Amino acid sequence: MTEKKIISNTVITFAVLYAILAILHLIIKDPTTDPKDTKVILIGFVGLFIFIGIFVLAVKYYKGQGYEVFIGTGIKLGVLAGLLGGLIAGIYSYIYFAYLHPEMIDQILEMSKEILKENNMLDQEIFEQQMETSKKMFLPMQIVGQIITGLTYGLIGGLLGGIIYKTPREDY
Repeated sequence: MTEKKIISNTVITFAVLYAILAILHLIIKDPTTDPKDTKVILIGFVGLFIFIGIFVLAVKYYKGQGYEVFIGTGIKLGVLAGLLGGLIAGIYSYIYFAYLHPEMIDQILEMSKEILKENNMLDQEIFEQQMETSKKMFLPMQIVGQIITGLTYGLIGGLLGGIIYKTPREDY
């Protein structure tokens, strides 16, 4: 296999893996639960390490195919896989909130309202205006947020993978 083909295969494979796990994470970690709940925090931390680990494994897989790995290679693999995986997860997230569970949008916005009330940061008039804007922007921001998250995890995981699996250079 050529190097470009193995890069493409690696990116697609690990992007799909990331997307599947991100979708499962969305389903398991109910977005309407209290973000301060210990279970939610634990699921978030576990997810963080798993997501970053996916991109480290992408670099390991690439090196296992017999190619040299440098930090730039790791970052390239991680960012490309994160971008594609984030896009797939973002599209699913859009479908999830727009068609499968549209009532969750109102629940999430109501939960935000309660948090603002608890912290005495709620001006009713301003909040109502922001609520309308938030409803309009919620779905597109799901896609953007998932892409940014995928890119971030991909960058960190690719960088770590590049450092861990870096091919040593022979000094002359």
